[in-house]
Amino acid sequence: MRHALPLFDHLEEINQRISSAEHIALLLDFDGTISEIVSNPAEAKLDPEIRSVLNRLSARRDWSICIVSGRALADVRQRVALDRVVYVGNHGLEIESDSIRFCQREAEALKSALQTTVDQLRRALAGIDGAEVEDKGLTASVHFRRVAEHLRDQVHTVTLAVVGNSSHFKCREGKMVLEVRPQVAWHKGHAVTWIRREILPPHSLPIYVGDDVTDEDAFSVLAEGITVKVGLPGDTKARYCLADVAAVTEFLRYLELRQAERSLVH
Repeated sequence: MRHALPLFDHLEEINQRISSAEHIALLLDFDGTISEIVSNPAEAKLDPEIRSVLNRLSARRDWSICIVSGRALADVRQRVALDRVVYVGNHGLEIESDSIRFCQREAEALKSALQTTVDQLRRALAGIDGAEVEDKGLTASVHFRRVAEHLRDQVHTVTLAVVGNSSHFKCREGKMVLEVRPQVAWHKGHAVTWIRREILPPHSLPIYVGDDVTDEDAFSVLAEGITVKVGLPGDTKARYCLADVAAVTEFLRYLELRQAERSLVH
C-alpha cells in the first residue's frame, strides 16, 4: 500500500504514456466513480457528461471501454446502456462483450445456496429499519446506508453470523455495504487479467479508475498501468487519486482531448 499521487499534479507523465500507446483500455468502476453514491442504490445513474465522453471514445478502434462493477451485470448494463463496451458484474464473476459471455463456474454452481443465504439474511434483518438485502444472482449485498447509525453494528453482527454458518460464502465490507460473495478464487483483479488476455488487443495501456476496496484487487494486477483511486487520500495500491465523480469527469474530458491530439499526430 502507498499514498496515491494527486492525478492532476502528474498529467505530464500520464500524457507521455497515453501519447505513446497503440491502444488504450479504459476500465471504470460504476458506483462512486462514474455515478454518484446515492442513499438508494436503485436510483444510481451514470453521469450524463461521462456517458457522452464514453460513447465517443468507445467508437474509436484504438480505445476499449470496460465497466467493472459489483452490481449484477444486467443491472450495470442497463444503467450504462452503451454499445461497444465490455461489462463486468458481480465483482468480476460475470463478463460480457458483444461477442463473449463469461460466468465463473464455481460461483454459478452456488446460486441455489446463495438464494438460501439471502432468504436467511432477509429474515434475520427484517426488524432493522433501512437494512436491505439485494440478491444479485451470483453475489448478494447487505446495504445499510439508510440504517440508523446506532443500529449499524447490529447489521454487521447479524450478517456475519448468518454468512458464517455457510462454508460457501464470505463477507467483505465496502462503502455502507456488506458484500456476500462465494468462496472462490476470483475477484476484479482476476476479471481484468482475463479481459486483457481474451478481449483486449495485445500491449494495450490499461487505465483503471475505482473508488472501493474491491477495486484494490484490480489495482494490484495493473501495476504497469495507470491506476486511479477515487475518494479520500489514504493507503491504496493505486498510483494516482481523484477526489470524486466530478474529478473523474474532468479526467475523462482530459483523456478525450488528448485523444484528439493523438489523432492529429497519427
